[in-house]
Amino acid sequence: MFVVSFILGKVLVANYSKNTAISFTATGNNFELAIAVAIGIFSINSGQVSAGVIGPLVEVPTLILLVDVAFWFKRKWYGKEEGLVTS
Repeated sequence: MFVVSFILGKVLVANYSKNTAISFTATGNNFELAIAVAIGIFSINSGQVSAGVIGPLVEVPTLILLVDVAFWFKRKWYGKEEGLVTS
């Protein structure tokens, strides 16, 4: 979702700041809602709820990795726009 959103933002000529914000919003959207719905449907003691709670624990390291991806995209596609030297 992150990469697709980032590429789509670049195609639509979004600057780096807006493109990064859109991509992270698309990636991290609705985790809390998914946990609440799982609790409401399956009860608090179900495996689905356990999986929903573990999901955000995986989300944080994943988002940190995506920060590195965003910096890579910045160097690759936005270097001159942001005043960076590209090789």
